[in-house]
Amino acid sequence: MPRSGLPNIALAQMEVKPGLPDRNAARMVELISAAREGGAEIVVFSELCISGYIIGDLWELDTLVQDFAAYSDDIRAASQDITVVFGNVVVDADRVGEDGRMRKYNAVIVCSNGEYVTRAEVPAALPNGVHAKTLHANYRFFDDGRHFFSLRQLAESCGRDVYEWCVPFCVRRRDGTDFRFGVQLCEDMWCQDYSHNGEVLDTLRAYARNGAEAVFNLSASPWTWQKNDKRNRVVREILRSSPLPFFYVNQVGAQNNGKNIIVFDGDTTVYSPTGEILRRARPWKEEMVFTGGIGGGPDGSTAPAVVTSPNDRASATTGGRDAGVAPGQREIEAMYDAILTGLRHMDHFRGGEENRFLIGVSGGIDSTVVACLLERAFGADRVFAVNMPTRFNATVTRENAKETCRRLEVDYLSCPIEDLYQQVSERIKAVEFPRSKGTYDRLVDENIQARIRFSDMLAGIAAKHGLVFTNNGNKTELALGYTTLYGDLDGAIAPIADLYKVQVYELGRYLNEEVFGEEVIPGNLLTMETVPSAELSEAQDVTRGLGDPIKYGYHDAVLRQLVEYRRHPADLVRWYLDGELLQQLQWQGEEREREFADYFPDGASFLQDLEWVERQLRISYFKRVQVAPLIVLSKRAFGSDLRETQRPEYSPRIYRQLKERVLRSGTQDIDDGTPQVVENG
Repeated sequence: MPRSGLPNIALAQMEVKPGLPDRNAARMVELISAAREGGAEIVVFSELCISGYIIGDLWELDTLVQDFAAYSDDIRAASQDITVVFGNVVVDADRVGEDGRMRKYNAVIVCSNGEYVTRAEVPAALPNGVHAKTLHANYRFFDDGRHFFSLRQLAESCGRDVYEWCVPFCVRRRDGTDFRFGVQLCEDMWCQDYSHNGEVLDTLRAYARNGAEAVFNLSASPWTWQKNDKRNRVVREILRSSPLPFFYVNQVGAQNNGKNIIVFDGDTTVYSPTGEILRRARPWKEEMVFTGGIGGGPDGSTAPAVVTSPNDRASATTGGRDAGVAPGQREIEAMYDAILTGLRHMDHFRGGEENRFLIGVSGGIDSTVVACLLERAFGADRVFAVNMPTRFNATVTRENAKETCRRLEVDYLSCPIEDLYQQVSERIKAVEFPRSKGTYDRLVDENIQARIRFSDMLAGIAAKHGLVFTNNGNKTELALGYTTLYGDLDGAIAPIADLYKVQVYELGRYLNEEVFGEEVIPGNLLTMETVPSAELSEAQDVTRGLGDPIKYGYHDAVLRQLVEYRRHPADLVRWYLDGELLQQLQWQGEEREREFADYFPDGASFLQDLEWVERQLRISYFKRVQVAPLIVLSKRAFGSDLRETQRPEYSPRIYRQLKERVLRSGTQDIDDGTPQVVENG
């Protein structure tokens, strides 16, 4: 390593506009200039920052892909007196990928002083300045293998070893010395699950062996719950055997694949050779991180860093070891920012900032929280609200809706639908077929109201006024099918559909206490004095404490295990038998133990409820597949993140065996209050 340490490096945490390469390339040129003026010798951007990453099967349009690729020349031309490292698609029109189409690489491109940087030591299978992504993510909503040819595939097709490409790029610094660095793309960092010749396919280690002084990881890494903590652990692990300064560059903004809106928080980070966080950009914002020569000493700490917006040099912070380390966010803060980012993405793909939004406000917690989020995302002038009561809607919820909208200063109307509901109800009651008289029950009656509200009233009002209306459902209801097809399932975007009900309450408290600093969301909702209720019949009368048939809290915890952690009900029955169910559900405490005991006095009632949850989850897919695009916040979101199938009922043999043990056994209390089953002797 040169005595002068690493060069001054600028990490560009840029908002990527998917599908708009001209705007992205122009912004990159601006940031390259800002980095140069800030004294940087190298500026690094994120993965696929010209095209966007999550753009679905647009990757199959050759004309579009070739256009994306051609913008690399614009960045090369802007690289005078600076080295630029960025992500873009690279095409090989003379060869095909595994999909039979023109071969494409998700690649890092390195250019310096107006030229692509060559690496004479690597096999001649890629253009100058290009390094292809080694490991392709093929899980959740990632489809790298569907569209791109990986470095592993390239090596195999050439009869070469993949590590032959793990040769550092070498660029000349302004002081006349050389700087050698390795490059990765996102998944290349998450290498523990990938093998090569019987060991982990670790490109970082290969770069270290080949004399790299640092490694840049260019990512398009979405934010989801607990993702950043896991990344920090992974970085520490891979640096343990290959201690090098490590630079993680991520993007901000949102992208979508039609069903899911995926948000990017940035969290661009500079790690010491031991994995300590030395510098970190503020999340969710465009930011330039100037490293100021980090890496001069063995622990990477000899030189201070500068973290600043490229448009605000005066806001730079310099000084000691902690200068420029943006504080981490609490999960609730990050969820709030993630939802706002996803909502604002509507302006991107609908064009401009002239979109106006309509929300049906019932006076319940879900629609109230969504109304607040819309106002925070777009301002009161762009939000319109309508309350559509029938005789089943209580005064307290009507007043909740009106008062919240008054505090938010959004346009509000009350449009009662009792007359429409009565007319449709009477007409449907009279409809009989010769071979089917039908049954007009409570569920039929309730769903009529929901459909009038959304398919008729909201859709009609939105069309008349040129508005976009939202879906206000939460993840718990969506999972259990507690929603009406062509009713409250409608909408253009579902802001909270990846939040369980308990998280909606948490977000509501956060909005009041830390965003607004006052009671915008009525206290009777947050204390559950007014219980969650659809208010569609007398059986859901909130004034008598009657509400939804869901055990909020407990069912949220069960669904998280089934949906996000991919547990089978057999796992939960096993936990029940072992006396560790509440611990595994992370739903603990004396109050919750009492609730559980009240819910389930014996094993049979526990099983009956669990099988009901499993059935509702299984049979409600036809509703979820028709829900509005939702913002991804969790480890697994409905849509194209969790790819569900419609399937018949089936219980594996292990479940049947465990169920029989529960039914044959008695129960007794153990220390944590969880029922423990004791085999009969």
